Amino acid sequence: MSHLPKQLYWAIENPAEREIETLYWRKVRRLARLFSSSITLLNASDAPKIFEGLRLSKEQAKELHALQNKKIQEQLDALLPLFSENHPLSVSYKIIAERPFFEAVIHVIKQQENAWLVLQNSKKLGIPNIAWQFIRDCPQPIYIAKQKDWRKPLNILAAIDPTHENDENAVLDHKVLATAKEIADACSADLHVIHCYTPIIMADNAIQKRIELLYRENFFETIEPYNIDQDNIYLLAGDPSKNIEQLCASLEIDLIVMGAVSRNSLQRIFIGNTVEEVIPAIEADILLVKAQLTSS
Repeated sequence: MSHLPKQLYWAIENPAEREIETLYWRKVRRLARLFSSSITLLNASDAPKIFEGLRLSKEQAKELHALQNKKIQEQLDALLPLFSENHPLSVSYKIIAERPFFEAVIHVIKQQENAWLVLQNSKKLGIPNIAWQFIRDCPQPIYIAKQKDWRKPLNILAAIDPTHENDENAVLDHKVLATAKEIADACSADLHVIHCYTPIIMADNAIQKRIELLYRENFFETIEPYNIDQDNIYLLAGDPSKNIEQLCASLEIDLIVMGAVSRNSLQRIFIGNTVEEVIPAIEADILLVKAQLTSS
């Protein structure tokens, strides 16, 4: 089964984001061409916010909503040709009036197979709250486009943690590796893999060596099926988020593929400390591969 997307859904809530910076739509266009994917822009209608609190009749509100949505349609219609320039692509849009926006978007894409949700992120503004909502609640892979331009060939980093105690997260590591491998093969990219572990400070030297050996065995057993170049394999001791950030900078990584665990409604705030720390810290694009929802 392919882990590459058949459909890319780009969530655009902020009206200012309709005037999309060249870098972002160029990246999404390239992704669509590489994977032969269709593109759907999911755009929030800001009419409910604009007219909220006004004492309007149903007919008046309907008229103003129609005028506002017509303006949005004109902006999106002008944007669509940019994606198909010099290469035909299937591009469409959907204007979403339902609130909250993130729930409506998730409802649209969660029924789709092989779909990715695309978000854009300016490091100057940090990660907005709605992006965290998507990251925590969306079951589909999430591609976070940053402001760093891509190099040729791309440098891709897969971050895994093959020491989980349960099968669900072990499966997630293989989803991360398989996805990263497919992307790298599709665009002739260099693929790197990292696993970080935390040493036990109070352990003596013999125990430390035994711990490192166990991590190394688990790590190499996990990556063995993916034929990774030995020079591109990194087993590092220490804080995972700091190690990942430093390696991304030193290797000039363009895309990092990571796993995130979705929990049930009572626990869905949990997505993992490493993911939460890495997302705002690095300049590279990020693809979050999601584990299945759990009931515990």
